[in-house]
Amino acid sequence: MKVLFYRYNSICEPDFIDAFKKTGLEVAEITEEMYRKDIPGEERVRILLEGISANDPLFVFSIDFFPFISLVCERLGVIYAALSVDCPVAEIYSAEVQNSCNRIFLFDEKQYESVSGFNPDNIRYMPLGAATERLEKLPFPEAYRYGVSFIGSLYNEKDRYGELKKSGAIKGGAFEHMESLIAEQIKVPGMDVIENGVTAYDIEALKAADPSFYTAGDSVIDMDRYVAVNNYLGNHLTCLDRINVLNMLAGSLPEGSLHLFTRSDTSGLDKRVVIHGGVETLREMPEVFRASKINLNLTSRTIRCGLPQRIWDITGCRSFCLTDSVSAMNGLLEEGTDVMTFSSYDELPDICMHYLDRDDEREEIAMNGFKKVETSHTVLLRALEIVKIILSEKLA
Repeated sequence: MKVLFYRYNSICEPDFIDAFKKTGLEVAEITEEMYRKDIPGEERVRILLEGISANDPLFVFSIDFFPFISLVCERLGVIYAALSVDCPVAEIYSAEVQNSCNRIFLFDEKQYESVSGFNPDNIRYMPLGAATERLEKLPFPEAYRYGVSFIGSLYNEKDRYGELKKSGAIKGGAFEHMESLIAEQIKVPGMDVIENGVTAYDIEALKAADPSFYTAGDSVIDMDRYVAVNNYLGNHLTCLDRINVLNMLAGSLPEGSLHLFTRSDTSGLDKRVVIHGGVETLREMPEVFRASKINLNLTSRTIRCGLPQRIWDITGCRSFCLTDSVSAMNGLLEEGTDVMTFSSYDELPDICMHYLDRDDEREEIAMNGFKKVETSHTVLLRALEIVKIILSEKLA
């Protein structure tokens, strides 16, 4: 039996390819979109049709949901399984999410709840996981090289609201209103203030200010509102969070102990942050996790109730994870035992100082986290669950 894997170069693809092979499936790949991002729609459909015809797959699979794949699979009567690793993902609200061919798996419970009613039998909650078998083959460093590390984007390259603010493009009272919402929301976790406060007038002002504002075709929700809240204000808040937290830590921790690995513009950071370039995901990133006493996870504001891939990657490396309290770990990992959490940015410096000098405590938590992930939350287990669901339906 085969799975036809539609690829676009997600960092999660290689681990799921290996995992599906371990389940006993043969994996055929469609790779054109990994190298050509401007493939015309008709050509994409043709490539997919040829792939399905040549391989007769048990199901088609992709990381994240592609409406055109769902459309083709619905017409051909082929199962389409998609695992979302990002949030927000506008595509899961397209009209095609309702197709009977879909088997969609979402890692954020709020995201799941927002869309599951449109196809309740075929949309499921599924946490992400770690590729522990691959990670275990990588060498461990002889000693720690970094104190506190953060690997990730500062989100300034995704901050369209920030760009519009700098240019003065947002006109009228909408700008002042959104700024007041941001000032309130930055004080507390989540996005409730923004979601409850944004008006139709604010959204229209954003659309007028930005000609590239994403406007969906046929969708199952108010997509303009979703894009405004998440892609504009949510990304802006994440950018503010990460820059503010790193600057605060730079002034609180011993000089030279705070390390940032990113490809983002770092001009807004305190000079005491030790800045490195970006790291290659599958090889270099685990090396940094293992060489760091403390690995920070700063969750994007657009993830409301789910554990981002970074947490799984850190714990899967037998490394110490210090993360914000995202939905109390959803019951997947135990706070204080498998990972350490903080509930407010004000307490973060003291927690870092405590664990910087306590190797035994850190390493015990790191090992607990690894054991929990290895037994319950691997990529292989997620792949097995997807295959089991599809096979059980085929045999029913």
